[in-house]
Amino acid sequence: MVGIAFSSILYLRGVRGIVGRIRGFPTWRPKCFAAGVIVLFLALASPIDSIGHMLLWVHMVQHWLLIMIAAPLILLGSPGIPILRGLPKVVRRQALGPFIASPFVRRCLALLLNPFTGWMAFALVNWTWHYPIFYGAALESNLVHRFEHASFLAGSMLFWWQIIAPWPWKARWSDAALVVYLLAADVQNTIFSAIVTFSDSVLYSNYLATAPALGWDALRDQRMAGAFMWTAGQVVMLPAAIFLILRALKIVRPKPFVARERPATVSHLAEPFDLLRVSLIGAFLRKRAARESIRWTLAFIALILVIDGFFGPTDAPSNMAGTLPWTHWRGLVVIALLFGGNFLCMSCPLMAPRNLMRRWWKPRFRWPSALRSKWLAVGLVAIWLITYEAFDLWSNPKATAFIFVGYFAAILLIDGLFRGGSFCKWVCPIGQFHMTQSLVSPLSVSVRNTAVCATCIGRECIRGSDSGHAKSASVALSISVPGCELELFQPAKRGNLDCTFCLDCVDACPHDNVGILTQSPSVALTDRRWGSSIGRVASRVDVAAMLALLSFGAFANAAGMTGPWLDLVAAVTTSFELTSTVAVEAAMTSVAIIILPVILMSCAALISSRISRLSLRESLCVGAHAIVPIGASMWCVHWFFHLATSASTAIPVMQRALNDVGLAWFGEPEWAESCCGPVPSWLLPLELVLLQFGLVVSSWMVWRGSAQRTGRRAILASIPWWTLSLILWFVGVWIVFQPMQMRGTSTL
Repeated sequence: MVGIAFSSILYLRGVRGIVGRIRGFPTWRPKCFAAGVIVLFLALASPIDSIGHMLLWVHMVQHWLLIMIAAPLILLGSPGIPILRGLPKVVRRQALGPFIASPFVRRCLALLLNPFTGWMAFALVNWTWHYPIFYGAALESNLVHRFEHASFLAGSMLFWWQIIAPWPWKARWSDAALVVYLLAADVQNTIFSAIVTFSDSVLYSNYLATAPALGWDALRDQRMAGAFMWTAGQVVMLPAAIFLILRALKIVRPKPFVARERPATVSHLAEPFDLLRVSLIGAFLRKRAARESIRWTLAFIALILVIDGFFGPTDAPSNMAGTLPWTHWRGLVVIALLFGGNFLCMSCPLMAPRNLMRRWWKPRFRWPSALRSKWLAVGLVAIWLITYEAFDLWSNPKATAFIFVGYFAAILLIDGLFRGGSFCKWVCPIGQFHMTQSLVSPLSVSVRNTAVCATCIGRECIRGSDSGHAKSASVALSISVPGCELELFQPAKRGNLDCTFCLDCVDACPHDNVGILTQSPSVALTDRRWGSSIGRVASRVDVAAMLALLSFGAFANAAGMTGPWLDLVAAVTTSFELTSTVAVEAAMTSVAIIILPVILMSCAALISSRISRLSLRESLCVGAHAIVPIGASMWCVHWFFHLATSASTAIPVMQRALNDVGLAWFGEPEWAESCCGPVPSWLLPLELVLLQFGLVVSSWMVWRGSAQRTGRRAILASIPWWTLSLILWFVGVWIVFQPMQMRGTSTL
């Protein structure tokens, strides 16, 4: 009480004369300081402190108030200068001033106010005082308990100092770096909260006696405490991360151009990164023969998998068709999509025989106008997700081989009859997955200079070129280098949707103006301008349905291998006296990827449209694009889990296949390696980081999509979609903490 009163008096004395008169000290700063002092009083001098000795969840409320509310509010009040000004002049000038100005003290302050020090102090204080031995000591001794609260307040203030940067201090790190700083702290808070929430035993024995006295079971009290810290931490850290991202956007926004005499080479400094200009990789990707060699190599591997699927062992962990596609290939898919681009479609093995067929057989027909939408692909993706779970495709090598054969037959039939890349654009469900998830990739096929395209006459990027020379539109082309088969006009292309990364436009452009450039996810997910081939995405309900299906499908597909899901399937099957789980799996998956998305998306779109006064269609499309990042992060978490725990399963199955054809080069297979390995200690933190990053990006996309239209109503209109993103995040975190079915591995 004395400390709070003394600090408040000094602040009030010092704040007079500077509020509203200094640019860095507006009127809201004293209000924030006052609110922080009130919260500090409630946390330390109210019944919360007394009840916290008896109930763990109340004690966690107290810690949350200190760490997440009081500390940042006090720092928002910028208390340093006002408190110094509130001291008597003689103390300030003759005692405290020279002390603070000394080189040693300044070096110590620089060390304390370093971002690494702030983060370590936050994590160390959090984990140390919640260790059972130290936690129990704080409950049994008032002196230790007060020291615990003082360290909580000091550590949290060092942590929040970097993010808030109280006036007149200047932040050392950029806002982009501080987002990582904040998310890393949030991840450690999530791990701690998850340990408390999901523990099967009481961690703090003191509450075994006190909690029942208030009518609470000690374990229930502990789970309530963990759940509170988990959710309450998100309530503070997520808006802070969104604010940092928005502030970073303002910082990196290009300044108005001022004409000055500068060397001509200066303009090249602003050019984005172009993968095709990287010496070895760019030279390889530019070669049409090199790209075709990748496709034929993968086509050969696919042929081997088909043969092994039909004629090899029926046990999936012993068959290449049951191991390589479902474990290793899928893990590599999400890595390539998130960190590169849609290189999977570029290297698609289906394209190799199709391109060979095109030498003798030219398609004649245009794809029917009634099917020129994503609805057919939406239906096929839904069938793919449902049958995958219902029929356990990952455990049936022969079914996998049939899928391969069916894919090859479908592309040869459809693209043999219809031109314009009809199979890739309108049919292929795996291609739709690649193209939609690559919306959040950092690379995109784009033009380097739109001014060059404005002067182009031949439009070779679409029409093709004979030898890379510009042609007049009135002159017929003798095409040897095809243009974009999907009819994407590069200057008007938005993101990676409908782009297969075939790079034919790179070959055909006579101006060498097409590259693989860096892109911001906001370009693909929040740009509402008309785009080549896809039109205006804000009015494409079929595209929104595809995005929502794949986003929700990520969580349904991952939940399908958790213990609670499998237990529920078994319980429903038994209660209805069914002989097979196929119908139950199909029904549950249909609810998860069709019925629930329709209900949740419709409710969010309806509420948001009423607030923002947008049409229901447009609100739905904005929300569907916004949840793509959280869905992509869940796909990455799920498939990378299989790759990280089962990477070695490829070794024995390949040894077995070589031995079957008489090539015993690598010895006899060690079938012990066909079992899944232990879960690496770094995997769970990585999964939480990916989910957290997906949530932040989705929240940012929601705000960008709403703010472009609704002005002051942007925040209110964003709340339904933020809520939906947060629900998906909670589901994803719940999934990663569940016991998992190790699919595609042996039970030896």
